[in-house]
Amino acid sequence: MARVSEETLEKLNSFIESLPQEARSKCALCSETLTHIVKMAEVQTGAGTATVTRVLSEKLNENAAPGDRVSGEALNQRVRYNEGLKCQSDIIKSERPSNEHFRTSFTGDNEWYTPIQYIEAAREVMGSIDLDPATSAFGQSRIKADTAYTEQRDGLSLEWSGNVWLNPPYSQPLIFQFIEKLVSEWTAGNLEQAILLTHNFTDTAWFHLAESEAALLCFTKGRVKFEKEDRVRAAPTQGSAFFYFGERTKEFTEIFGQFGFIR
Repeated sequence: MARVSEETLEKLNSFIESLPQEARSKCALCSETLTHIVKMAEVQTGAGTATVTRVLSEKLNENAAPGDRVSGEALNQRVRYNEGLKCQSDIIKSERPSNEHFRTSFTGDNEWYTPIQYIEAAREVMGSIDLDPATSAFGQSRIKADTAYTEQRDGLSLEWSGNVWLNPPYSQPLIFQFIEKLVSEWTAGNLEQAILLTHNFTDTAWFHLAESEAALLCFTKGRVKFEKEDRVRAAPTQGSAFFYFGERTKEFTEIFGQFGFIR
């Protein structure tokens, strides 16, 4: 590690101390806030990203419980992930045919729902669906999770627990934020199991983040035909992937093997 001058460290510590406690707490959970703070610190102190995240982690850990502590390298990786995200449009912007097939988003006319057979397969693997943190009233008529967080309740700011089903909003930055929240809750030991459904965009940072913690993945054979409330089906332009977090790997392999190959 490169040597850092005492003057730079003093500036950096003063900058971090000047941050409101709310900002410091939020940057431990939100990559957008973390990246913003790190970049501000770099400009004001002249320190590099690795130095800023190392000192920041020390400050965050001062009053943190052992299970909540975070390393400077982990913060550094999150900043690199966030900076590397590609702002991809999830809506096909070309002229749409009359049936308006386009990619999945989160609310309003752009909201699409997972076909029942995949939801029931997830329920069979996990034994229950205790939480759906990115859903709607109509979605819950199918999923029937014990607890459901809609856009109005903001699942990113609430606690997650139990067996989680997550089909996140596919627009940026929400998809990364929901997957980051899932991984954070999983690594903290707050979840028993989880199944995540996304497009199979293997070149994205969020895909690699989810894969780094998942026990197994199922890459679908063919494409999941998401549905609207009126049963109109989407015409997706790519395949999908299911990520499984948990210990029931045998059950996941047997049940989701019908939809594609497991790795």
